[in-house]
Amino acid sequence: MLTLEKSFMGYLFIRGPKDEILRLLTYLRDQKGRRTEDIDDTIRILNNFNVFYEMAKKKFKDYISPRKNEGDLIRGLVTVDKIKLIKSERGDEAIIIFDKRVDEEMIRSSAKELGIELNTNY
Repeated sequence: MLTLEKSFMGYLFIRGPKDEILRLLTYLRDQKGRRTEDIDDTIRILNNFNVFYEMAKKKFKDYISPRKNEGDLIRGLVTVDKIKLIKSERGDEAIIIFDKRVDEEMIRSSAKELGIELNTNY
């Protein structure tokens, strides 16, 4: 189960188990035409969760910014702004903060198509 929230600055973010977030991002990349460097880098970071978690912890960073292509930024195709990796009693989790231009309905419909339960917390 994933939780979709909105920050006071208007950014959408999603919180939940790493594996479900990976499924959603892979679907956005492969089925929704979001094949961009930030999505690929975010998937790489989540696939190597422990390495990046330890690296962020050592550098005292809460958030990791995936690589972004300047052309994607200009065209408004960037999807992921930042990532936060979390270890909890429920397992490996992540928070994905989406770019401001990401359409909320695209996230909702993608989760529904994948059969992922999506709670809204705003």
